[in-house]
Amino acid sequence: MKLLRRSALALATVATIGTGAVLALSTTSFGAAFLRHASHNLVVDARAGGGGGGGTMTITITGASLVARVDASVHVTYVCDQMYDPFTGAPVPASETSGSMSVTVQQRVGNSVANGFGNANIMPACDRTPFFAGTPNSVDVIAMANGAPFKKGSAVAQAFGNACENPSFSSGGFGPCDSGQSDPTVITISK
Repeated sequence: MKLLRRSALALATVATIGTGAVLALSTTSFGAAFLRHASHNLVVDARAGGGGGGGTMTITITGASLVARVDASVHVTYVCDQMYDPFTGAPVPASETSGSMSVTVQQRVGNSVANGFGNANIMPACDRTPFFAGTPNSVDVIAMANGAPFKKGSAVAQAFGNACENPSFSSGGFGPCDSGQSDPTVITISK
C-alpha cells in the first residue's frame, strides 16, 4: 500500500512540474510556437473498421437499354471520396483502386415480373474532397433477366458499389474502401 501511495505521489509531482513547465513555455513566442508544432505532431486520425478511413460513393442510375431483347444494360454514374493509404498518408491514385458495381432490375412484363441482376468490375478515380466535387465515373452493367425477358418501358433499378485500395499498393494490410448504394430508381429501358 505504501508503494502505491509513493507512486501516486511521484506521478502527481511529475504531472504538476510538467504542467508548470508547459505554462511557463507558453508565455514566450518561441515556446508558444514550439508547443503548436509539437501539438500538430501529436494528432492522430483513427477510424474504426478499415484501413485509415474509407468514405462514401454517390451512385446515380441514368437509364438502361435493351440488350438482345432479353437483358438490360444499366447506365450508372458514381463519384467516390478520396482514399488515403493508412500507412503513408499518401492519396491512393486511380490506377491503384478497384471494386465492383452491382445492379438489380425489376419490370412488370404482362402478368409476371422480370427480375435481373448484374455485376461489373470497376477501377474508379476516387478523388472527391471537401474542396473538389470529384471525377464522375461511369459504367454500364448488364442485368441478366431471370425468367421473363426485359422489354422496352419502365422498370425499377438499384445499384450497389464499392471500391478499395489495391492490396499490392497498400503499405501493409488492408487499405481503405468507399461504398454506397443508389435509391431505388424508376428508369426507362430503351432500345
